[in-house]
Amino acid sequence: MHSHIPARLSSAFHFRYRTTQLIERARRDMTDLMDGATIQAVLVEVNGIGVLLKGPAGSGKSLAALRLMDRGHRLVADDLVAVNIGPDGALIGRSTEEDVRIEIRGLGVFRAKSLFERKTARSACINLVIEIDEYDPKTDAARITPQVSEMLLLGSMLPCVRVPLPQGADCALIVELLAGIFARSGTVTAE
Repeated sequence: MHSHIPARLSSAFHFRYRTTQLIERARRDMTDLMDGATIQAVLVEVNGIGVLLKGPAGSGKSLAALRLMDRGHRLVADDLVAVNIGPDGALIGRSTEEDVRIEIRGLGVFRAKSLFERKTARSACINLVIEIDEYDPKTDAARITPQVSEMLLLGSMLPCVRVPLPQGADCALIVELLAGIFARSGTVTAE
């Protein structure tokens, strides 16, 4: 294998080489953790609560953000959210772009400030995750309590609620209601 290395040293060299590779890989992974993460989602600030909207493509995340902006709330990021750990340990989200843009399906991608001049924010603390999902009458019709779980992000646990939406439902209204409940009680369960 290594013809210039004596046989008795070859396994030691191989071990040292593999250890060096592992250390380098661990260093890269730690740097990634320190640098943060980029996730596919929308981040909005609703009355001071940072809400991360997740869901499949076409689920209405951007439309909900647009409606929330129209109602006076602020868009932080659309489609990709850069997440870092702040000095106090809180998760901070921001857009991956200098000037946040928002997609309006069928119309194109617009600079958010050109649509709503004062309805963007450079960053926001992430407090709550809302998972937008398609309503399934077989499993969701009888549900009267929300499906609440936690999402692990950069070592922090965030409250996460699944919101099954029927076609045509006002997702922005649901986001406002959940952010309000969370602001008052620190949870997303019914009072």
